Amino acid sequence: MLRPNLLSLATALVIFSSIASNARAQYGPPQGGYQHQPLIQLPQSTYQAPIVDHYVQQPPRLWDSEQPIEKFLTEVTRRSWIKVEYLHWDFDVAGGDTLGAPVNGIRDLSDTFEGFDNLNGGASVGETLIPTTTSLGISDASGVRGTWGLHLNGGEMEMNFFGTEQADGSYDIRNIAAFRPAATPAIGTAIRPNYAIPLLLNGVPGDTSNLNAIIIDDSLSIGMSSQIWGAEVTLLTDAYLPGEGFKWQWLGGFRYVSLDESFNLRGVYNNGGADPDRITSINSSAVNNVYGPEIGARASLVHRWFTLAATPRVTFGLNDYTTHLQEDALGAGVTNSSTSEEIDFSTITQLNLTGEVHVNTHLSFYAGYDFMWMPRVSRPNTNIRYDSTNSAAGGFVTNIGLVPELENFIVEGVSLGAVFRY
Repeated sequence: MLRPNLLSLATALVIFSSIASNARAQYGPPQGGYQHQPLIQLPQSTYQAPIVDHYVQQPPRLWDSEQPIEKFLTEVTRRSWIKVEYLHWDFDVAGGDTLGAPVNGIRDLSDTFEGFDNLNGGASVGETLIPTTTSLGISDASGVRGTWGLHLNGGEMEMNFFGTEQADGSYDIRNIAAFRPAATPAIGTAIRPNYAIPLLLNGVPGDTSNLNAIIIDDSLSIGMSSQIWGAEVTLLTDAYLPGEGFKWQWLGGFRYVSLDESFNLRGVYNNGGADPDRITSINSSAVNNVYGPEIGARASLVHRWFTLAATPRVTFGLNDYTTHLQEDALGAGVTNSSTSEEIDFSTITQLNLTGEVHVNTHLSFYAGYDFMWMPRVSRPNTNIRYDSTNSAAGGFVTNIGLVPELENFIVEGVSLGAVFRY
């Protein structure tokens, strides 16, 4: 019965002795010469784990031209060019004839006639002249145009944006009654005539003998302002013949142009200073938004030192326009307002002539001429209907309203700039 217990005890002593010998071999130096090896040895390894230095590798580069996005952008840049231009343009003014309603029997706009004031019992106001808008030409408008071009496989793409400052045209006539006889300051003379803004009578033009008109005998101020801007995206085909010489390219794209104009009139009547001032105020505005597809072509003559080009193109689109009118024709202190919004068909025809002098492969100096014609746009000075009705108490009542009409708009001028190629 005791043998199994003795055998278990002996086995435990052997295991404990082996563990103790192994521990002394690892943590303590031998105290004598020869040492017995432990009966049971635990496995040991002399391999040292590597030390990883995370700071040896440099941080990634900010721009790696081998990465897909950076590679794409690098290729786009190599194929691109930029053109920056200064614009110096002139605008025309629609309705370059008399201001107000048409008048029967007047052949020469510079001729004066005897006017009558139907608001004052038809009394004569002497020599009278109808003001015109011929001197409202808007010139020397400054602007800028930027173009980004990209060479494609089989063609070329151009994107441009242009805009001008608000340009103004105006004329003021002060002290209309100056240098008249002191006894009759309200009566116009051939040298110092009064001014009349003609009105229709129930939609029918009158003549100089029975004309309803707003008489101005103290001062008259007329002004008009214009501003144009837009954007364009075009695709051009490759030139038929490579290298130098004559080139021909078809183009197509999409275009947007905004034309913002306003017209203002202010006249003062005071019966030669005998009456309080009666101030006539008429303010009109029109905003045209023309957009649509365009087609055209570009013909150019290419030389290593210069390039001459002509680019005609036409846009067939829509004109989404808004017109607005505020008027107090007889100085009653009450302003009448009206607004109209419409959409109509319109076109934009433009011819661009350019010339470049190549300084090197990366820089060219540029000069050009632009002619733009928009035949169906709303102009603020022609949207006004000058009408009147006879009053039962005598005289007449003005009926000035907003009747939008589509007119021509022409802008032309020169441009100067530079072309940068990467």
